[in-house]
Amino acid sequence: MGRIGIGKLAQWLRRVGASLRAGLDPLSTCEKDATYGSAVHRSMMARVSQTIRDGGSLADGLAACGGYFPPLVCTLVDVGERSGRLDDILRGLAEHYEHLLSLRRTFLVGIAWPAIQFFAAIGIVGLLIWILGMVSSMAGTEVDPLGFGLVGTPGLLVYLGLVVTTLGGATVVVMGLLRGAFGPAPLRVAMQLPVLGNCLKTAALSRFAWTLGLTLDSGMHARRSMELALRSTENAYYTSQMKRVDDCLLKGQEFHEALRATGLFPDEFLQMLQTAEISGTHGESLQRLADEYRQRAQTAAKALTMAASFAVWVLVALVLIALIIRLAMAAFAPYYELLEGF
Repeated sequence: MGRIGIGKLAQWLRRVGASLRAGLDPLSTCEKDATYGSAVHRSMMARVSQTIRDGGSLADGLAACGGYFPPLVCTLVDVGERSGRLDDILRGLAEHYEHLLSLRRTFLVGIAWPAIQFFAAIGIVGLLIWILGMVSSMAGTEVDPLGFGLVGTPGLLVYLGLVVTTLGGATVVVMGLLRGAFGPAPLRVAMQLPVLGNCLKTAALSRFAWTLGLTLDSGMHARRSMELALRSTENAYYTSQMKRVDDCLLKGQEFHEALRATGLFPDEFLQMLQTAEISGTHGESLQRLADEYRQRAQTAAKALTMAASFAVWVLVALVLIALIIRLAMAAFAPYYELLEGF
């Protein structure tokens, strides 16, 4: 079973939050959602509705969906129901996921044209391999100016297999790195890179500050709030320090002191957090901090998009230049042999 998409999740959170502010209960919204959408979504909404009818809470219904909703949503909905601030938490969650969706769209829109050029270059190479097979058939001898041993339909199939395997492997590795499947060490290296690291760091810190402020403002225990905030970063670079931070809190240290011990949080961020703790305005101060880092994340995402676009253009240019050189060498090879005979 998959997880609900970010866009659909944000819309659902908005609908439920709006229904609560209008005086309706979540059951009516979930029952309506169970009548449209994908089969999986209808099934999950029906399960949530049934749980509420049986006397459970909305959080119980979300938890009963077996991972369809993110753990952060399930936990914060439970906090909202216990604190009586469910509508505010739902609105905050909707804004949170809308921001994530905006970052994703910014990157995808910026990388779209370079990606088209990249796949066009792959297609040109494949077409050339296939055409060389036709030329070889007409000439009665194998024509392979590329020198890769890939000619005709068999060569095209091998080439496409290599392309799919390479791209698929790269996708798996990248997704694994982002989700921490290989541990925090690779992410630690990525976080030190100038453009990529800044994008990952600002996005994670924005989520951290928003979650910490929201949970503390709802009256949740400090240690539990910190745990959820670190989990909300969805970055093994930060989540790997959960136990260390928790140990510091158990010793009576302040938030900024516990986070400073990890060496992962910038001084500016810690100073602003310290100010919030001294003033006792965690919710308001952390919300402003989250908004500031959210804007930084938008700027960093645009910079990452530009860097990725440039990298793709360079790769396409190198591939085409290499092909032109190979074809030129093959075309002039007979003349070189002729000149060497004199």
